Amino acid sequence: MKGIENQMDELSDLIYSDEAAKNRVEFYHGYNSINFFVEDKGKEYEYETILNRLLEEKVHISTVFALGGKINVIKQFYECGEITNGIKNIYIVDGDFDRYTFPDEMINAPCFIYLKAYNIESYFIDEKACYQFAKGKLQCVDKVVKGKIDFMHWKNKIIYQAKKLFLCYCYLKKYHPSKESVSRSHYLFIDQKNGFERDDGAYNDYWKSILMLDHEAQRKIEEIIKIYEHINGNDYYNLICGKFLLTSLYCHLRNVVGKKFNKDDLRWHLINNFKIASLNYVKESILSQLEV
Repeated sequence: MKGIENQMDELSDLIYSDEAAKNRVEFYHGYNSINFFVEDKGKEYEYETILNRLLEEKVHISTVFALGGKINVIKQFYECGEITNGIKNIYIVDGDFDRYTFPDEMINAPCFIYLKAYNIESYFIDEKACYQFAKGKLQCVDKVVKGKIDFMHWKNKIIYQAKKLFLCYCYLKKYHPSKESVSRSHYLFIDQKNGFERDDGAYNDYWKSILMLDHEAQRKIEEIIKIYEHINGNDYYNLICGKFLLTSLYCHLRNVVGKKFNKDDLRWHLINNFKIASLNYVKESILSQLEV
């Protein structure tokens, strides 16, 4: 007979219905010291790695419950609350645009954590980890690698360029939620050759299409800017989707390195090497729940 751990490993590879996903919490009772619920289905292994790094493996995690979207995590919260069978439940969701669109609808509970940045990928974009990855590809000493990659120049430039795009996306999320926004292909804005904004006028055409939706679109976007800057100041990093930034970084690195490499390899390297202290506020929130 197969042991319970082997059974759980096999179950992790299956695709669950919403009801079956909920039942997994009961199945894993006694094997998690905390139940973690996140959005990204298929990325359980990433969250396990991140949480083990963050909590220094002081918390036993047999599985992370990835529910496939924020709506499902919210539903799980309202159905299960803070504790299931004596085990603490922690819910971690993307910040997205929530703070700038419908802040009153955000859940206010200690066990429900909204990331301060747009999403978890936003934290992967780390200067030191990027140079470390590029060094293995360029096979140069640190000074040369830093000169070639110039991480801060790339980061500042793409944030400046993408700010206007994501303000449009935020506007759509608030006033025209049925319109496609962040889910649009990154390459509709990003030049695959260098990772920066395309120079073919694609954004200007998109901006004109936004203005055609509503004669007050520009004023409403200016209101979003005021809300955003009240929370974050003039740094627009938290407005921009980390997946988008990761695509830009991948293109930039590939251009500088001069040869192809796997984007997933870059992602995995960053996950294992980004500055984990950037998530200390999440750690503090989790540990405070264990003390209650």
